[in-house]
Amino acid sequence: MNNMQINIIDMDPNIKDIIPIFYGHERCAPSHSYGPHVRDHYLIHICLSGCGLIRDKRGEHKVKSGEFFLIREGEVTTYTADALDPWEYMWIAFKGSAAGTFAADKTVYSCPEALSNRIRDSILNTEGNGYYYISYIYELMAISSSEGIPMRDVASKIKRYIKYNYMDDITVDGLSRLFGFERSYIYRVFMKKYGVGVKEYIISTRMEHAKELLLCGQSVAATAFMVGYSDEFNFSRSYKKYYGISPSQTTRDGEK
Repeated sequence: MNNMQINIIDMDPNIKDIIPIFYGHERCAPSHSYGPHVRDHYLIHICLSGCGLIRDKRGEHKVKSGEFFLIREGEVTTYTADALDPWEYMWIAFKGSAAGTFAADKTVYSCPEALSNRIRDSILNTEGNGYYYISYIYELMAISSSEGIPMRDVASKIKRYIKYNYMDDITVDGLSRLFGFERSYIYRVFMKKYGVGVKEYIISTRMEHAKELLLCGQSVAATAFMVGYSDEFNFSRSYKKYYGISPSQTTRDGEK
């Protein structure tokens, strides 16, 4: 038998763009099927284990653990658990003026493990704060759009992200999870467009800002923190490797 949980979300009536309606979790029996059915809202199903099939106007799509599928408002859909390895999934139902922003040409998308775990924790702990679910939906929406981004746009988006977030704990693995692409792909497209690796670009961005801060009179410790280093020693080592002098040798006039 199926093990199913459904919870209604009470949402601020002033919210119009993304309105979470309910969420749930189900461990399906083999070959359990739902549909054909048409809904007046959107549904995201995130597969936690096992696999199954979703059928919509785009065709038949297999879904496995680590992926999510989108059911769109007004579309006929049927989805079925695998007979041998039935899926366990969780879902969020929503509507709103921005609900249709998901990429229109796909049904199945990858779901980063970290995001899946956060959503799972909220659902299994029956967290009813609708704002959490709004943020999850927007993150999944970003993933759906990034999977269709042309190569040049992926690189430029990563570059812009680094530009405005260099002070945070940015890593190539983190960017891979954030943008939904393999680490090797991110390295390849960034190198092709800018002629430098992502890691090297993060370092150069931090070092350029660090020099400006030091020349403005900031201490080495404060500068290290403000450009994303939790350890002053590692910052000083990176700075000396980049500029050939230590941070303490950098003066207001830029001379040794």
